[in-house]
Amino acid sequence: MAGNLMRERLVSVAGVAIIVIIIVASVEISAYFYTTYLAKRYGILFYLPHITESYATYAARVNPSLGWPSPQSMHPQPDGPAGEKAMASNSGHTSQEIPISAYGDSFTAGFGVKPEYTWSNVLGKMLGCPIENYGVPGYGTDQAYLRFHDNTQDDAKIVLFGYLSENIQRNVNQLRNFLAPINQCQTKPRFVLDEKGQLDLVPVPQLSEKNYQEFIKNPERFLTNDYFAPGGPSGAQKLEFPYTWSIIKAYKFFYDRYVKDYKSYLQFYKPDHPSRAFPLTMAIIKQFLQVSKNRGKHPILLIFPTNEDFRYYYQNHKFVYQPLIKELKKEHIEYIDLGTGILKRLGEKNYMDLFSGEKYFHFNKEGNKLIAQILYDYFTAKHYCPKTHKANVTNPKGNQTGRRSPLGGRFSNIQRSEVDGDLHHSGAVYSARG
Repeated sequence: MAGNLMRERLVSVAGVAIIVIIIVASVEISAYFYTTYLAKRYGILFYLPHITESYATYAARVNPSLGWPSPQSMHPQPDGPAGEKAMASNSGHTSQEIPISAYGDSFTAGFGVKPEYTWSNVLGKMLGCPIENYGVPGYGTDQAYLRFHDNTQDDAKIVLFGYLSENIQRNVNQLRNFLAPINQCQTKPRFVLDEKGQLDLVPVPQLSEKNYQEFIKNPERFLTNDYFAPGGPSGAQKLEFPYTWSIIKAYKFFYDRYVKDYKSYLQFYKPDHPSRAFPLTMAIIKQFLQVSKNRGKHPILLIFPTNEDFRYYYQNHKFVYQPLIKELKKEHIEYIDLGTGILKRLGEKNYMDLFSGEKYFHFNKEGNKLIAQILYDYFTAKHYCPKTHKANVTNPKGNQTGRRSPLGGRFSNIQRSEVDGDLHHSGAVYSARG
């Protein structure tokens, strides 16, 4: 009798154990597929070592100063594809003849459309002057500034500094694979702020054939200044077994996103954010402005909105980068808010009509054309056009004479358009040259 009771208890315990094992296994399998999906699609939250690029390929391609593109493809490519290489507008001009240049990322470069449809090419034709575009896909504000700083051959008199709202994340990152899962190993430099609030450069990680695979597997051991390194303050985790535990360790991300409602990169615009991304970004922008003026150039900040920025705007009635706008006004920095400019010209259209893409959206042909029109209106209103200006898009009225621009020359037959409140100027006076 006692033996039968013992056997029944053992069977009962074994049954419960099997049920528990099945439940735990099911949860773990679900966690695996969920975390793998997040890692492959979004990165940031979970790091999955998916880099397949060999060290030989990486070493031949990496730019020791900027990360990418390779040193061999650093010069603007006339009428080239909108890819890793920077794109040039209005080819056939020497550097001495280029009155305007632009630096930034893929939105600055006009990625996603043929070169002739990029905003800089369209704007160049509208203004009747060449615009040399040094935008590179994936760049942070730090890389764009460094490229400008090192490009002492740039003789442009007006420099447009493109800023994409999500750059604020890239500025505290050194391995782009944390933010955008790709097979190529994309390392980059970044700046940090020292105790006095000054910029201190952290160079591109020095990798060798010996430590390359270890870097891919355990990047956090090499990237102590990357905010998104697994196990760091961002809450990001390395994707590894047990996967349920990986989710639990990533509680900070879920808490920020679903409890505090910090969608997208909104939290990085908070001055007290642990990444210090906002004060760092402002310091980089100020450094760009200072170097530009030291070289006798007229700098203008261009703020490019993403499709996510418009979605956020319609939900909250403000852009996610509003703290940046507020700080720029406070510092009397000249900028052009393309997001507000687009809204005032959008009419009944859906903002997504201006974008194209699948996973990552960029402005399409119509979007680039609208950006060019906004900038054209600003340049003509501020009298920033060269004397070779030909109004081949609008039908100018009136006659503005005797006014000089930073590009040099006098103006005639240009219509002064309204600034509409979305285009701002610091009020500084720049001397005319040329």
